[in-house]
Amino acid sequence: MADRMAVTGGVPAPAPAPWAAPASAPDKESVAAVLVTFHPGPDLAATLAALLAQAGAVVVVDNGSCPADLPPMDDPALGGRVEVFANERNIGLAAALNQGLRRAKERGFGWALTMDQDSSPLPNLVAAAGRAFHAYAEPERLAAIGARVAGGEDLGAKDPTLAAAVPYRRMKAVITSGTLHSIAAWERLGGFREDFFIDCVDTEFCLHARARGLEIVRATEPAIEHRIGAPTRKRALGRWMMPTNHSPLRRYYVTRNRLSLWRHYARSDGHFVLTDMRQSIREWIGIVFAETDRPAKLRAILAGFRDAALGRYGPRRLPGNPHQPSSGS
Repeated sequence: MADRMAVTGGVPAPAPAPWAAPASAPDKESVAAVLVTFHPGPDLAATLAALLAQAGAVVVVDNGSCPADLPPMDDPALGGRVEVFANERNIGLAAALNQGLRRAKERGFGWALTMDQDSSPLPNLVAAAGRAFHAYAEPERLAAIGARVAGGEDLGAKDPTLAAAVPYRRMKAVITSGTLHSIAAWERLGGFREDFFIDCVDTEFCLHARARGLEIVRATEPAIEHRIGAPTRKRALGRWMMPTNHSPLRRYYVTRNRLSLWRHYARSDGHFVLTDMRQSIREWIGIVFAETDRPAKLRAILAGFRDAALGRYGPRRLPGNPHQPSSGS
């Protein structure tokens, strides 16, 4: 795998000539699903069944769960198509994704469908990505094809009827869950940035790909069920807010890693950075006026600023937060 800017935090190199993505569109034979788990719930079996219907194999990478939480390898319902890599500890979302994609590459797959345990794929997920691939004028430049969340607004679509007719939409970034990654592009980019540990891993990968001359798209067909955090609807400052209610530890990672993105991609993706700064300010206001546990979350945000300034990355523990998360939701 090529050298990565993960530890050094270097600025991406100027865009080289694009390298080839898989020559064929993603389909069941060319796709391996990579599912990262961390103490998964009872819905795991249903998620595996939904993935097996669309992927040639499923690679489960678990970050320190109890063995009883994981699928039994001798379950006849899995048909011998599920591999489980049980890490003894939580190595983080990015490292787990890299572990799963390495295995997909070893098994000869051209695409990896990355999934969170909190998401459910709809039956058309891979097919929708395939239609986006075929419709794109230069499919060899596609590093990732994201999935539209069912019930979510298709941001950027001025005309909803037009959105349904266009198979894809070019994006600055897409979320991990439901995204088809070109394994060739992933390898040449050096994988996911492991010192981020969890949050902004997907965004950093997409910005890195775009800085290197590749493209990110999202299929316009709703193809995944997914929620971010534990959102609630509250009225504050004369308006309705929808805070995600992430834990203080997640607020730390989001803040620290966002600051790294802003510093490293301001030149190559200034519009994204400004938009993300505005979004961060809205989230901080929401924390102050609409979320619980405000003092701990604000202390975590300040710790994120401090560690970003000092270049401290990797996993961190905060007072009162002994557990490390592994899901990006």
